[in-house]
Amino acid sequence: MTVLSAATTPALFEATAAVLPDRPAVAMDSTTLTYAELNGEANRLARRLVAHGVGPERLVALAMPRSIEFVIAILAVHKAGAAYVPVDPDYPEERKRQMLDDAAAHCLLCLPGQDVTGAPVILSVAREPGREEPNLGDEDRIGPLRPDHPAYVIYTSGSTGRPKGVLVTHRGIPNLADDYVRRQELGPGSRLLAFASPSFDAAVAEFWPIWQAGGCLVLASAPDLVPGEPLSRLVRDQRITHVTLPPSALAPLEEAGGLPAGLTLLVAGEACPAPVAKRWAVDRVMINAYGPTETTVAVTASEPLTGEETPPIGRPITGVRTYVLDDRLRPVEDGDVGELYAVGPGLARGYLRRAAATAERFLPDPFGGPGGRMYRTGDRVRTRPDGQYVFVGRVDDQLKVRGHRIEPGEVEAALLAVDGVAQAVVTEHENRLVAYVVGAGGERVPTEKLLTPLREQLPGYLVPDVVVGLPSLPVSPNGKIDRVALPTPEEEHAGRAAGRAPLTPTEIILAELFAEVLGVSTVGVEDSFFEIGGHSLLATRLVSRVRERLKIRLRVQAFFDAPTVARLAKVLDGAHT
Repeated sequence: MTVLSAATTPALFEATAAVLPDRPAVAMDSTTLTYAELNGEANRLARRLVAHGVGPERLVALAMPRSIEFVIAILAVHKAGAAYVPVDPDYPEERKRQMLDDAAAHCLLCLPGQDVTGAPVILSVAREPGREEPNLGDEDRIGPLRPDHPAYVIYTSGSTGRPKGVLVTHRGIPNLADDYVRRQELGPGSRLLAFASPSFDAAVAEFWPIWQAGGCLVLASAPDLVPGEPLSRLVRDQRITHVTLPPSALAPLEEAGGLPAGLTLLVAGEACPAPVAKRWAVDRVMINAYGPTETTVAVTASEPLTGEETPPIGRPITGVRTYVLDDRLRPVEDGDVGELYAVGPGLARGYLRRAAATAERFLPDPFGGPGGRMYRTGDRVRTRPDGQYVFVGRVDDQLKVRGHRIEPGEVEAALLAVDGVAQAVVTEHENRLVAYVVGAGGERVPTEKLLTPLREQLPGYLVPDVVVGLPSLPVSPNGKIDRVALPTPEEEHAGRAAGRAPLTPTEIILAELFAEVLGVSTVGVEDSFFEIGGHSLLATRLVSRVRERLKIRLRVQAFFDAPTVARLAKVLDGAHT
């Protein structure tokens, strides 16, 4: 069952609800709502929003955790005709304030009892099962809802040091849903896991295709989504048939039992290495998708991967055109490297209240009709003989780390604001965000002095995984910072004093496992895992290795509380006594 050609998201959902009212639409833990139930609750909240003046061209902030209520809120905001702005409640207060100030939302939705400030009107979202309301028509809204009205605003990392909001309309969402339903063979029996944070646009590609297909969207709390044993168990327990993951999440899963055969696995958010495709394409339908936030999630998607070569990012999805151009906007020959430009219904309106930034990235389409636009992705690709694209790299300094898009300038600006920091450069190394810092007078700035203020103002994915202190930054002959000459974290770690060597049997084993997972020769027993290159995905891998080697139960949270060899050894030795 596939509903085609809806012009807006409310029309898409309501068409499915009319045909399959009693099928499950969303589930979390022990709660499941049918399409009729979800539709009715969203209608009720939408009418409340309209009564508060919410409608087309207005923004509604959602400061809510993953929950059934969050799903109701998204659907209700769209039914009222407005656009939602997801604000992760776990973000630092400074980040939330920046987003709310910039969005100037008409109101903010939260759960009952949530402590949220920063919006003129705050409404709580509470379920009222059984209280159904009819669908809203244009006569019920403060104005007609059209495909070119805003659907959502997603904030991405900004090179100026402040996040920028990408304003996306309804027009591209049904187009994306049409393609993904066919490509992933979604149907009423499908159960798709909502892995992406609601604060990122990847969630859009999880919600609307499964609802167009009449399947069930499965939500889970953050601890159950940690790549490794928790996620592997969740996929099996919830009988998940479809999931989208960043490639970097797959390694911890392999050590925790993997994913079921027959699953449809879509990878996106970062480049997919050939060994990953070779391992995971077997016995599954594995698809590599690509697209920036400015294009309604997806521009291209591959055919099912065979695992035999570097995974392509595929061809344009339904309704999308692409160009591969040189720096003078001329098409390059097939096989040559050029910059990828996208055209189609998914192009965002632009950056919220940033006309200059919009004009820089959204250009007139020289190959289309009058008024046509194309989006400059900043990604370099080449075309294979079969017509599929292969990702080559960036034309600028933008980074991708564990699926997150990062402007290094935003992190560098935060580092330079820390007292005692003279210079800072941020790069990516082996899927880790690395900061190189020079203190005033060449002095080393303590890592915690740097990271503590960053954690208070930036989301976790923008806080460096590794800080490398240097007496000076290498420069090229023209006086610019030479990023190629920066030492790797491993080189810098090898050059430091090793500290106390491991003494007890447990310390010796843990030191070996720490070094193995981090890819370094040795670690000091007092070195914090997270200060010498570790991050959450590597932590789950390390915990799995510790369990296997020492035959002991170890929770991931216990490791986070004791992230050095010495401290973790005390915890484990204490568990044996």
